[in-house]
Amino acid sequence: MSGPSSHDRLPWSCEAEQSVLGGLMLDNEAFAQVAGLIDARSFWNAAHCQIFDAIAQHIAANKPADILTVFQTLSDAGAADDVGGLPYLNDLAQGVASAANIWRYAEIVADKALRRRILATVERSPDIVDAAESADQALDQMQTALAGLKRTKAKGEPCRLGELLASQVDHWQALAAGDTVPGKATGLAPLDEALGGGIKPGKVIVLAARPSVGKTSLAQAIGMHIAAGGDTALMLSQEMGGAELADRAMSSRGGVLLDHLTTGSLAPDDWTQITETVDHLRALPFYVDDQPALTLLDIRAKARDLQRRYGLSLLIVDYLQLCSSGSTQDKRHHQIEQISRGIKALAKELGVCVLLLSQLKRDAGGEPELDHLKESGSIEEDADVVILLHPMGTEEDGDLLVLAKVAKNRGGRRGRIALAFDGKTQRWAPSRSSVARRRGNDANS
Repeated sequence: MSGPSSHDRLPWSCEAEQSVLGGLMLDNEAFAQVAGLIDARSFWNAAHCQIFDAIAQHIAANKPADILTVFQTLSDAGAADDVGGLPYLNDLAQGVASAANIWRYAEIVADKALRRRILATVERSPDIVDAAESADQALDQMQTALAGLKRTKAKGEPCRLGELLASQVDHWQALAAGDTVPGKATGLAPLDEALGGGIKPGKVIVLAARPSVGKTSLAQAIGMHIAAGGDTALMLSQEMGGAELADRAMSSRGGVLLDHLTTGSLAPDDWTQITETVDHLRALPFYVDDQPALTLLDIRAKARDLQRRYGLSLLIVDYLQLCSSGSTQDKRHHQIEQISRGIKALAKELGVCVLLLSQLKRDAGGEPELDHLKESGSIEEDADVVILLHPMGTEEDGDLLVLAKVAKNRGGRRGRIALAFDGKTQRWAPSRSSVARRRGNDANS
């Protein structure tokens, strides 16, 4: 089948485009199969774009789209001769026996269209590089542009609620049978219960506290528990160095007192525990990056790289207010807003849970509230869950009693969780002590 001439160097399939058009004119009902996959812009041949558009107009108006009606529409638009006239439309219809394989032909058309968009994006790369403030920004914008091509593909057709429910029934049955879990456990049962089973992909959990309450220690404990289950966790630590985090890991997992590790006053039993714990933790998929002043571009690049190499379940950012926007133009609260929203987008893009640590305002006394989040209200808006840590006193054994206040929980319940923190070994555990709201000033506030 011959057709109007076109460029052959860019990716496209004349045969696939012709087969889709011919199949549609033979069987208008086949349009429903391909409408979610391609549109007129998917066709490289300009004549084919016009023909598809004419077919789509007829079907949208609930009118038949056959050789004659499509020809008439093109004639009325003065485009019939441009597409090859009635003879070419007739060739299209006679070139296919039926519309039985139209989905496969449409897949080919869609694939070629995506390839052309990739090439077009690459051709624009010099402009992107020239306009960027830095090489890192240029690289991130290129990655974002290429990743965005997948999202510009035609969307799938709507799904009936009944079909969604049928799929969920299978999921519910698997949950009931214990064949799957609703989330990845944090190692703290009351926290898992509040989170609906643990951390979940695409979610942003903000863990906020005033200085020296233990948010870094708790985040590391959660990350290491996730990694102990075989899932990869990445901790971007902008405040503590890798060596300090290693000390804490050894203390919490090996039971070696933290001050023994930091001062070097190690007993023989300590060395036994160190040797055994190092062997145990060596293969743990828990990664630490202690580069300071990370920009959103840095965070994206590091998370994407680890996701590509190993898969990534949990990203810990410690902490938000230490991040840099890379710009000196915007006010600080605008910079924090951009970073917060960028991290939310990254969580959805990569399908990972982000544990985002944040400072609370120092001048706000007493039990923390959502409006105590430092420097930007967008932190609360972008978060799926906000947990505020607050010291409530000490346990009988000397551990710190910490309130983990679930102040926001999209899709779940808010509440108050009692945790015990042993600073000597950096270990966290549920507490049976009361963390009910107290009248007057809170302890240790």
